[in-house]
Amino acid sequence: MMEDVYKVKGMHCASCVILIEDKLKQVPGIKSVSVKLNQEKAIISFTDTPIDTIKLSNIISPFGYTLEDFDKKSPSADHHHGENGGAIDTELEMKFILPMVAFSFVMMFWEVLSQSNIIPAMSPNVYEVFHHLMPIFASFVLFGIGRKYIKAVWIFLKTRTANMDTLVGISTIVAFIYSFIVTAFEKELAPYINITSNFYDVVIVVIGLIAFGQYLEARAKKKTNESLQKLAGLTSKTALVIRDGKEIEVSIEKVNISDIVIVKPNERIPLDGVVVEGGSSIDESNLTGEAIPVDKGINDQVFAGTQNFQGVLHIKVTKDPKDTALAHIISIVENAQNSKAPIERTADRISGVFVYVVIGIAILTFASWMIFAHATLGLTTAFAYAISTTMAVLVIACPCSLGLATPTAIITGVGRGAERGILIKNAESLEKLAKVTAIVFDKTGTLTHNKLAIEGVYCKDKNHTCDIEDTGFKQSLIYSITKSSKHPVSESVATWLKENKVEPLLITNLNEVAGKGVTAEYQNKKYYLGSRAYVAGVLKQSEEGIKKDFDDARFENGRELYLSDEKEVLSLIKIHDTVKPEAKDEIVKLKKLGLKVVMATGDHKATSESVAKGLGIDEIYSDVKPEDKLNIVKELQKKGFKVAMIGDGVNDAPALAQADVAISMSDGSDIAIESSDIVILKGDIVKVAEAIHLAQRTNKTIWQNLIWSFGYNSIGIPVAAGILFPFYGWTLSPAIAGAIMAFESVTVVMNSLRIKRMKL
Repeated sequence: MMEDVYKVKGMHCASCVILIEDKLKQVPGIKSVSVKLNQEKAIISFTDTPIDTIKLSNIISPFGYTLEDFDKKSPSADHHHGENGGAIDTELEMKFILPMVAFSFVMMFWEVLSQSNIIPAMSPNVYEVFHHLMPIFASFVLFGIGRKYIKAVWIFLKTRTANMDTLVGISTIVAFIYSFIVTAFEKELAPYINITSNFYDVVIVVIGLIAFGQYLEARAKKKTNESLQKLAGLTSKTALVIRDGKEIEVSIEKVNISDIVIVKPNERIPLDGVVVEGGSSIDESNLTGEAIPVDKGINDQVFAGTQNFQGVLHIKVTKDPKDTALAHIISIVENAQNSKAPIERTADRISGVFVYVVIGIAILTFASWMIFAHATLGLTTAFAYAISTTMAVLVIACPCSLGLATPTAIITGVGRGAERGILIKNAESLEKLAKVTAIVFDKTGTLTHNKLAIEGVYCKDKNHTCDIEDTGFKQSLIYSITKSSKHPVSESVATWLKENKVEPLLITNLNEVAGKGVTAEYQNKKYYLGSRAYVAGVLKQSEEGIKKDFDDARFENGRELYLSDEKEVLSLIKIHDTVKPEAKDEIVKLKKLGLKVVMATGDHKATSESVAKGLGIDEIYSDVKPEDKLNIVKELQKKGFKVAMIGDGVNDAPALAQADVAISMSDGSDIAIESSDIVILKGDIVKVAEAIHLAQRTNKTIWQNLIWSFGYNSIGIPVAAGILFPFYGWTLSPAIAGAIMAFESVTVVMNSLRIKRMKL
């Protein structure tokens, strides 16, 4: 299966999204289509090879849309889109149309206020000037920037497909035609209708304010994408590379793995790599959200897009540009912003049907006024009200805000998460995370550091101490065995011994016994290093017997490794987990959010209980295997909990896959963890509560937007239809309806932007 991203032009509302998706899904060879209104994108998955872009565009072009390759730089694209997020043409049009809108508003309110005797009526000469200017202005607006609405009505008549533009088009065309007939045949119609009443001002104000609203909306929508643009802006275009002993600047694509790049003070690191010369402090906040610079020296990893502060660094490149941590982050954020949450798909479907419902309501409105009002108001007045209210219904009901309600909040939420080192892989995960009621932690690497703390090496005598000669040999033997093992416990022991300047011995025949220990030979003698059960099995002794050889008090918590030969236990290595200092506060925050907190670990009971007690975790499962963690998640789900599982993404893969939301802790170098929905960079446990809070606030914002949009239409449409007229003699002007509709969309986008400023 192949997937391509395309640029879509001509979309204005959620009904456009539904129409394009439905038409393209019918094409043989297309597996799935996801169209994003906010980003003007279509992501199309093909069952085999991609279909020619022109053929795809021809499928939707009869409905007023075009499709282009996303990376295509066409003159039209450059012409229409400015750097500030608005269209260049739109900015120019605003300079012409806004004075006309202001002029029309003056006319409207002057007429209303003069009829109420608040201000004097216009003089005949002034009225005559305005009377001739209004048709000119209305013609300019309708056949200028309003031509897309005329096209939308024509497409509707040909194809029976409608969108927001159709609603605006029908209302403004009807208003213009009615007004033109009244103006052109004043004398003939004077005995029958009020020739001073026309709707040129409605045409100007509705189209003008909608255009202005879309202009403001485009500027606001651009801000929802700033996080992704900021990340993309961190990508270097060139790098200073050492070639043949010389420093040369080359494009980033020409840098090879193992090349040595030079990064000077205040420059960005161009690619992921390892420091081979120099030292400095690096600002990694763009990737991890951590403001405190990180000191880097020889053999330390550094990442593309981070900022070098002081010294000159020589870095050996380990990843090509497409595989850097920054590239993965950009990919994850972009994919998440392009994905759709279940609630968004529902809103899109409703919007697609809603347009046709509104057209039906508009027809019913017109018919109701003509049937029920003419007896009391007269045919002429009833007809004028029928035209006015029908236009108001069509204009006020445009479902723009409904289509923007969910995607703007999701894009902003995902971007905000990326800024804080929280990578959300798709919109559905964000929605699910907001509903989580229980959270299951793995212990090692999540609540505790991956690096274990070594308490010491103990010998078997009455004081449990070792003389220098004995300690030196045993520590060297232990170091030699552990430094060759890939087990995390062995690695921790080896690191500790190396830091204590222990020298290795020349061992042979090293062999790891999975889950138990290691065996090796030194000077033709076999040695064993591993768990108490492993060594007890080798010596054919009971575990209790081995334990009695050492001080029982040393077994209160932590874990131990035993070193033995084929006859007896030689020493004990005491190890314990180092709890992350911020973990306790994080557990408190999660409990305040109303979550049930559970710890499930493969470590033994004493260690697990010690860690859990210190952190304030009440429910603990110890000595569990990966399949046991899976069952723990299942049991919580059976009890009605929505479960988030936090683990390392490897041993915890079954439980992560089962959980409603899978959260992985990353060290920053490997963030493409397949089994997770959300990745916390740098394994920073503080970000877990932040992620849940962000999801909850984003979900709350989505519902605020949807409730506002549905509520607005539920109230606005009946009012526009004239439901208040029998009680108060009041109807809603189509021009005012257009103003309300235009700014409703802006309000939804601005509400979503509040996520960027909220405190997590």
